[in-house]
Amino acid sequence: MDEELKREFDRYDFVVEDAKRYFGEWDICDPVVWAIIRLVQAQNDLAHAISETSYAYDNNAPQRMVEAAIAERRKAIAALLRAFER
Repeated sequence: MDEELKREFDRYDFVVEDAKRYFGEWDICDPVVWAIIRLVQAQNDLAHAISETSYAYDNNAPQRMVEAAIAERRKAIAALLRAFER
């Protein structure tokens, strides 16, 4: 693994752990936080759907999974933008 990629992984781990450490009760009431969580979940679902395409025997099913994941990701992005505007 090259140094730049390792630094990105380390930074990612730090940011995630920092976010988990300081997530508090106030955040539960914040619609932006929920929109971010929805977007992270949508991104995870998209990554999973893409990885499933390499294991599938039926190419139509994974393609539909990817399309559905992309659609949810777009909805999550729109919800985040709406939350920011409020």
